[in-house]
Amino acid sequence: TDIALIKVSGTTPFPHATLGDSSALRVGEWVCAIGNPLAYEHTVTVGVVSFIGRKLFDASLDNYIQTDAAISFGNSGGPLINGRGQVIGINSAISRQASNIGFAVPINQARAVIPQLKTLGRVERGYIGVTLRDVDPDVQASLKLSRGDGALVQDVTAGSPGARAGLQPYDVIVSVDGDPVRTHDTLIREIASRLPGTSARLQYVRDGRVRNVSVKLAERPQRAADRPVSPAERSTQRTGPGELGLSLIEIDDRNAHRFDIPSGMTGLLVQRVEPLSVAYDAGITRGAIILEINRQPVRSIAGFRRVVDA
Repeated sequence: TDIALIKVSGTTPFPHATLGDSSALRVGEWVCAIGNPLAYEHTVTVGVVSFIGRKLFDASLDNYIQTDAAISFGNSGGPLINGRGQVIGINSAISRQASNIGFAVPINQARAVIPQLKTLGRVERGYIGVTLRDVDPDVQASLKLSRGDGALVQDVTAGSPGARAGLQPYDVIVSVDGDPVRTHDTLIREIASRLPGTSARLQYVRDGRVRNVSVKLAERPQRAADRPVSPAERSTQRTGPGELGLSLIEIDDRNAHRFDIPSGMTGLLVQRVEPLSVAYDAGITRGAIILEINRQPVRSIAGFRRVVDA
């Protein structure tokens, strides 16, 4: 959520802003943003909620409020306020390609992590270890599913809680502790909101039969950019913050055929481009192959980092 919790001590009570309920927001609702854009203190801008649930950086957890209330550099951390004067978001990001597209962290999402920030100093999230997607009409037809909701399991990480519980690809998870799962986002947010070590009872459909299983949650792994990378992981990793915003794969004779790349070609295959990154702005797209940086050939992640860092 990219927020910090700061304790401020004083002898008298402080004036404070009232927190609202971001889940009650509707597209088209009036909001205002307050901040210090470009060091112009106490600037207020007004607009409407343009979209709810926008994904920017982490496709599984992002739930940004998009607004056309002007948010500029320096607005980050300021409040997004509804028509009742309640804080319903924390201004967080802007699109560099437009002057009226800004994003805020929903206040409910921020409020949910405050207890852990107070007690642990960091956020722990529950984790099952499965890759999911929504059940769309094509999937429903091809798998002959009787229902069009739920979260379809595409892959199960070896050694994960999901693997130990016996989940398999093509299972469709339809409820958690009796609460229905409409989309894969619903399931991810529900599991991520729970503490590692707790249990969740999943109901899922396999080959037309309804089954139940109890899963003991592990801690969600950190994103690759936020933790040290082991030698075994160096073939696929995301570049760190402040760099270009690319997820890259090293190309060699062992994997070139998988990506339909001519034999003998070396370089770095672009697996993902972070939205709002400098690589995105430059027009680099998924599937491109980086051969050189500043006329220096790059054949490894380590070489890429060395040239970029210089």
